[in-house]
Formats: sequence, structure tokens, C-alpha cells
Amino acid sequence: MRARTHSSTGKLEMDYVVTPSSVRIARVIVSAHLNLWGLGQLADGACLAVSELLTNVWQHTRPDQLGQRNVHVTLTRTPDGVVLCVHDPDPRLPESVRTADDDESGRGLFLVQELAHRFGVSPSPSGGKDVWLSFLNTTGSVSAAAR
Repeated sequence: MRARTHSSTGKLEMDYVVTPSSVRIARVIVSAHLNLWGLGQLADGACLAVSELLTNVWQHTRPDQLGQRNVHVTLTRTPDGVVLCVHDPDPRLPESVRTADDDESGRGLFLVQELAHRFGVSPSPSGGKDVWLSFLNTTGSVSAAAR
């Protein structure tokens, strides 16, 4: 897996090639940063969301000339929680699909929307699209290290 991460106070940026195994690695990195920021209570939702969004990139975006699917993931600390953004170069916007009770896939985008306080998808000025979500810290407690 080819990856680059950069972390500063309140911001994590990851550039890497999406593969089935890289989805798990992204969850681990996101969880570690949320715990570092004193927002471990947001980790389950944020990790499920990043997993679903990266899986969507793997399954639904077109690979580049090298057969790769590159993404830029940003996790940004806000005064009341975090914002997660996944950017990929494919301009096609994701669509929610109607699923039957016995379907084994197709619910990911709906699930992500239900997990997040806010959700949005927009074409990116640099090409491609941004899919973003915000998660609120409803417990009100943030460690001193995270401030």
C-alpha cells in the first residue's frame, strides 16, 4: 500500500491508494487520532463512515491509468466534534439506492448519513468530488491534550 499521512494539531490528512486492505488501515489511523484528541466516543461512527466511504471508492470509482484509486482523506477537529472528508478524482456523485430486506449490499451511503450529524456531497473545484460528514461530541468532555 502506498500512503502518506500528515498530522498537525486538530487535523489529519491521508493520501493513499484504496485497496481492500487499506480500508482497515484508515480505520485504525482515524480511531487513533480521535482517541488522541479526546474524542474516542466518536471513533465507532467515524471509523464505520470512513470504511463505508473508502469501500464505495473501491467499488464505484474508475481507476486511474495505473489501475489505482487514489483518495485524500481529511479529519478535522472542530470546537464541537470532527469533520471527515473523503475526496476522490471521480466526478460522479454517489447515489443512495433502494434496497430489499435481503440485499447484502447497497445500504452504506444511507448508513453513513444516519451516523453523521451532517452529511454532504459536492463536486470539488479541483475535479472529482468531496463526500463529507460531521460528528458531534455530545458528551461535552474533551481532554486537555485535545484542546
